[in-house]
Amino acid sequence: MVTAACGGGSSLSSEDQKVVDDLAVTVAASDDFPGTADDAECVAESLVTSLGTAYIQDNNLTDVAAFDDWELFDTEVSRDAFKGAAKGMFGCVEGELSTLVGDDADLEGLSEESAECFLDAFQDDKFLDAIYDGGESDDVFITAIITSCPSAFVDSLVVGAGFDREAAECFVDELSPELLAFFLEISSLPGDEIPEDSTQELADFLAIAAKCGIDLADLG
Repeated sequence: MVTAACGGGSSLSSEDQKVVDDLAVTVAASDDFPGTADDAECVAESLVTSLGTAYIQDNNLTDVAAFDDWELFDTEVSRDAFKGAAKGMFGCVEGELSTLVGDDADLEGLSEESAECFLDAFQDDKFLDAIYDGGESDDVFITAIITSCPSAFVDSLVVGAGFDREAAECFVDELSPELLAFFLEISSLPGDEIPEDSTQELADFLAIAAKCGIDLADLG
């Protein structure tokens, strides 16, 4: 559960406040925004404070269509600006994960613990630093999520691969960051293809699977 990150005490200039007010109207009118008018004001203030009035105006973000097309994770801004904007966007609205990320997100089988962890992750500097450094890499995003919320990885193995929960928890506990990267790599390859020069990683991976009682056929 996320809680409101804004609340009074603003020292914005009159020009900045005008942009906040205009942007708040846009946020509230945007597709699938789940919050209240106060939540929209909080998001708007966070974006203006983090990204700057000039950025908002240069990207026409007070226009609903432009705001709906805009993606923070594809934006070239400073690290601090990115982190501040992300924390505001995910921290200003109180609600369930399914409400915040939209109906198109596949959250089947995600436990309450994992859902809350996802939300908390977007307030965590280490997680946001990893996302920022990874740019548009899906593997970096997945690795950051798994590292921050191992219970979500367990849930995905139980639901997606049919693992027994105890075996899935064992598997996730045993995976080092290097073997996690190896797992993600082989999961994306066709058939039985294995990356070159990965004999040791494969041996370590097989040992963990055997220790946890996992049938590798379940991995597809």
